[in-house]
Amino acid sequence: MFEKRKDHKGRILRTGEGQRKDLIYQYCYTDIRGKSQTVDASDLRELREKEKESRSSLMRESTMPPEKSPS
Repeated sequence: MFEKRKDHKGRILRTGEGQRKDLIYQYCYTDIRGKSQTVDASDLRELREKEKESRSSLMRESTMPPEKSPS
């Protein structure tokens, strides 16, 4: 079994989370259109708040009815 990823302070990082060499946290995800998106934050708490916001916006986008094109 493999080890869990940790930040420089030893905290376990979730899927999609990482820490760059300049100690900035980064969260990567794929949006509803299939494009890769990233969210950056200076601390882990702030990153996880932004991560939560991005997930809720993805849920809103996925449940919205498709836009009708003008005829």
